[in-house]
Amino acid sequence: MKNKINFPVYLLSNYRNNNTQERKHILLLFLFVICFASANAQLRSELNLPRAGDELVKEQVTFIEPGDSGENQLWDFSKITSFDDAYTVNYFTRDDWKIVGAEAGKLSFLSISGDSMLLSGYENPNTLVRYNRPGLLLHFPVEYGAASQGRFQGRGKHHDRIESIISGKIQTIADASGSIILPGNDTLNNVIRIHIRKIENSSYIPITSEFDIDLPANDSLFSGSELQTIFTDTYQWYEDGYRYPVFETVETYCNTTNGRIVLSSDAYFYHPAEQAFLPEDEANQVVLERKAAAKTAKLLEKTGNIISLNCYPNPVKNHLTTELNLRQPANVDVTILDMNGRPLLQLPSKTNVRYFRETLDMQSYSPGYYLVKISAGKETTIEKIVKN
Repeated sequence: MKNKINFPVYLLSNYRNNNTQERKHILLLFLFVICFASANAQLRSELNLPRAGDELVKEQVTFIEPGDSGENQLWDFSKITSFDDAYTVNYFTRDDWKIVGAEAGKLSFLSISGDSMLLSGYENPNTLVRYNRPGLLLHFPVEYGAASQGRFQGRGKHHDRIESIISGKIQTIADASGSIILPGNDTLNNVIRIHIRKIENSSYIPITSEFDIDLPANDSLFSGSELQTIFTDTYQWYEDGYRYPVFETVETYCNTTNGRIVLSSDAYFYHPAEQAFLPEDEANQVVLERKAAAKTAKLLEKTGNIISLNCYPNPVKNHLTTELNLRQPANVDVTILDMNGRPLLQLPSKTNVRYFRETLDMQSYSPGYYLVKISAGKETTIEKIVKN
């Protein structure tokens, strides 16, 4: 699903009516907005499927609400504190399971079928559950707005005393994109968020001598027994170049006549630097190298009369400083725009300058993305700014 670009009508009108130089400026802005929208993160099977042999560090942090859905979101998780509870997640193969994820005493059984990743069950010290009909977790490729749904069914045993018949569904949607500020203040700007909602219905009876967890599940076996429904909302933030999420929240709850009861709420931080060194992950290494090369290329593009442009700090909270160096004196104009190209602030023009420096007050601006458009004579350059 491609992103729809709603370019402002008044800008198109100006494009028709203004002089040739202004047309070039507006066309540049138009192309910038298109490139930004088309560069949204996308999950692909070769880049984001778990692999046997991978190990990564997962650090538990204070729980935080996942925030709004939609494009151009800014998630500031910089102030989240750690529980000093970091452990290693291992992925390996076992018996007929394609991939097993092991962490903190819990196993997740994953199946991979073509470009789909499915959940086949889970195990912890007290419970073993196997889905004879696995539930669809992700169908690749995944880009903003993509959604999938799959049903699952299986059997389980608990403390070797109770057996269960389990059924339910998994709903997955890439519900948001934007930038994330991680613990330690690292900022990632090409993030896609995945929301996975698992709804599991279970009926329980005392375990019988004939019980076999691999037998097909049949709801009629437990007809008349009380049904329990558990909801699990998992949000995962992915950045281009990293196979696994960089941040995750998990909340489990049930709905009762007295309202929603939260059973557990957890959040986890996966440091990107740890993922950058996963063994033999050449596909993501290529992405990271291209991103680094693009940053270098962006600096080299600033030729002509413009020697350098620096907007800092970025992300900005209160005041943004803009510095511009020119080879020859020129008239300089600075405009702040929103992501639809609408002007929000026009600074007074500077006439016949070679060095320009201005501090902009950003305190009154809402968190999100903004564009700083700078025109120096016949040249125009645009910088994307993140406001905390």
